[in-house]
Amino acid sequence: MKRISTSLACLLLLSITSAADKPPAKRIQLGDKVPDFSVELLDGAQHKLSQLRKNKKLSGKGVTVLTFWCSFCHSCREIDKPLQQLAKKYHGQCLVLAIDASYGETVKQVRGFCREKKLSLPVALDEFGKSADIFGVTMTTTTVVIDAEGRLRYIGRFRQGNKTPAEDALKSLLAGTDVLVQSTKPRG
Repeated sequence: MKRISTSLACLLLLSITSAADKPPAKRIQLGDKVPDFSVELLDGAQHKLSQLRKNKKLSGKGVTVLTFWCSFCHSCREIDKPLQQLAKKYHGQCLVLAIDASYGETVKQVRGFCREKKLSLPVALDEFGKSADIFGVTMTTTTVVIDAEGRLRYIGRFRQGNKTPAEDALKSLLAGTDVLVQSTKPRG
């Protein structure tokens, strides 16, 4: 299984740790159905992604934006506020969630960091990185957008200069149109 860890350059990469009796998860491709996985919200409660996506108050039409993020990543600081703005802008229309798949981070640490930085965006922890394995994510700030049927429709950068490919994919899905840019090169 993979997990997010720090590197000397402060980039976050996934390292592989294998279970003796279990092969690594297969990375899904664009258009594939996203398998369910569990995350821990900052209130300490465990939830399956499917539960969060079905909560109409949170997810509206069931479209989902997941950004791999953590409290100690330099590049994550560049998207904290824009990600929070996206979550507020589309509240009730879709689920926008930052996922901390960093090994060793705790709810208490992340909750304290969010309080200190005045971040109110929804954050979940996936300590063992199963969600990162599913999408083949190797760097933080990688964003995935999932359609209402649960299929992967975008993977890549949250922002790219002045361009917002993740939000563009989200807008397309909410409008019922095709996602024009389905992937971009990640930046961690």
